[in-house]
Amino acid sequence: MRRMTIVFGALLAPASLAAQLPDPATRALGMGGAYTAVARGYEAVRWNPALLAAGGRPGLSIGLPHVTMEVGSNTYGFGDFRRYANRTLSDQDKQNLLNQIAQDDSVLTVRTIGGVTPFAVQIGPFGFAAGTTGDVDFSLGRDAVELAFFGNAARSAAGQFFTAAGSNARGWAATTLAGSYAHRFRIPLGRLSVGATYKHITGHFIARALETSSNFQVNPQFQVNAAGHAIFTNYSDSYNASGLGDILGGEGNAGGGFGFDVGGVLELAGRRLTLSAVIVNALGSMSWDADRLRYERAVYGVTQNADGSVTDDQTTTTLTTPQQIEADATARALRDDLLANSDFSRYVRGGVTFRLAGFTFAGDGLLRLTDGLDRVPATQLAGGAEYVLLGFLPLRAGLSTDFKNVGMSAGSGLRLFGVNLDASIANIEGSDRPGVIVGFGLGLIF
Repeated sequence: MRRMTIVFGALLAPASLAAQLPDPATRALGMGGAYTAVARGYEAVRWNPALLAAGGRPGLSIGLPHVTMEVGSNTYGFGDFRRYANRTLSDQDKQNLLNQIAQDDSVLTVRTIGGVTPFAVQIGPFGFAAGTTGDVDFSLGRDAVELAFFGNAARSAAGQFFTAAGSNARGWAATTLAGSYAHRFRIPLGRLSVGATYKHITGHFIARALETSSNFQVNPQFQVNAAGHAIFTNYSDSYNASGLGDILGGEGNAGGGFGFDVGGVLELAGRRLTLSAVIVNALGSMSWDADRLRYERAVYGVTQNADGSVTDDQTTTTLTTPQQIEADATARALRDDLLANSDFSRYVRGGVTFRLAGFTFAGDGLLRLTDGLDRVPATQLAGGAEYVLLGFLPLRAGLSTDFKNVGMSAGSGLRLFGVNLDASIANIEGSDRPGVIVGFGLGLIF
């Protein structure tokens, strides 16, 4: 029981851990993600390894900590928070917010995702990056949101009740170590570079939790019944992540996999025009240790009796071995659902950039080939621009869309004596993924 509570709490907590390899380029966020043909130095490991051999690459670049954090939902965006901030919500305000929850899925989903790249380096045509990534979301049924807004007075007549139908949570975390190499050729059209990245993935945690039945009523008597179950990577009470060995090995290693990216870059017209394309996870797989999974099922009941006394009942089921989970049909179904959707996406990304008089203009397109843990959209288009003012003050702006949501981004920074300090922000508005993304990063480029 205590472990199930911990799991639900962990899934609700902000994750500063969702791409498979976190982005070490804060600059990319400011340009709307139109960066497949722009990335240079250590940034190329994540965006397109072929750029490690492209013209204008630095001899040496070092990425110091880069952090990106996204917070959002399937319903409410930054505009909603700005509209209702610092005010007491009226009943009409609450009803307006409730009406925004889509009737087709009837859940409010809150997500916290991001990435941390503590270190990356590029030396000539070689690059290396390490990063920890993850993804956490929690969905609350529309009835539960209405109960939170209005209390039980909205359904206090006999036979009326609330449920938490549709409520669920999921989460994962992994660390990726990536190494890249690129080579450049001269061809009649200009310069062609090809490159590859190999990624070694260590999975730390994967979890899924679901409400299975629920009922809350106050008339003719107060009665609450709720049931749910969860399956998650189990850690011993004595586990302590005090060093790199504890994170990448031992209990910290709860799954493993690899990914192989291949890319190409063609530089035309004196390197002002660059075309770039990459296949992410052209080869790859990810698996999680089924022996580490723990399953918990809980059923709760609270009833107010005719004499005013309260009866409180609860039943829990805990399964800790693969054999026990396999023998329980409900647990087995949840395990199979978890593991069937536990790989990373495969997708194609292409980009173009044009440089002129201090300006960099870029465009990107993305097509997902297979779905995965890392929330890659089915399709995406992006455009961005950068102008370096006075030679040391970059100004960036970008726009992106997956045809359901539109993101507008901006960023700036400081370039002095090889030190690059960057900050970016993006606001996403749309029908199913509004939110805000912020990023900060520091790099040394020589």
